[in-house]
Amino acid sequence: AREAAARQAAAQQAAATPAPAPAQRNLRPISMASPRYPPDALRAGTSGEVLVEFTVGTDGSVTDARVLRANPARTFDREALNAVRRWRFEPVDAPVTTRRTVAFNPGGG
Repeated sequence: AREAAARQAAAQQAAATPAPAPAQRNLRPISMASPRYPPDALRAGTSGEVLVEFTVGTDGSVTDARVLRANPARTFDREALNAVRRWRFEPVDAPVTTRRTVAFNPGGG
């Protein structure tokens, strides 16, 4: 009876522990090109960020990049997507979809 109770307690503990996302952990960047700062935004001193969702293919290249959220809207979208599409990761066993935030700061920091 004790063994059954111990097994049940271990199973409940394992079920309560969130499993790490294995695909995210295995993504290792090889190169992450910085985005070009849009000249109008740079002159205006505008900063912002773009949340991009993309898929890393088995060869480590980025496909299916799309903007999920941008602040300010449409100011940095194009340059964020252009940069993300140039990113390269170590090859993976199966395609992985992930999200990253690309930040734009006219001061560089």
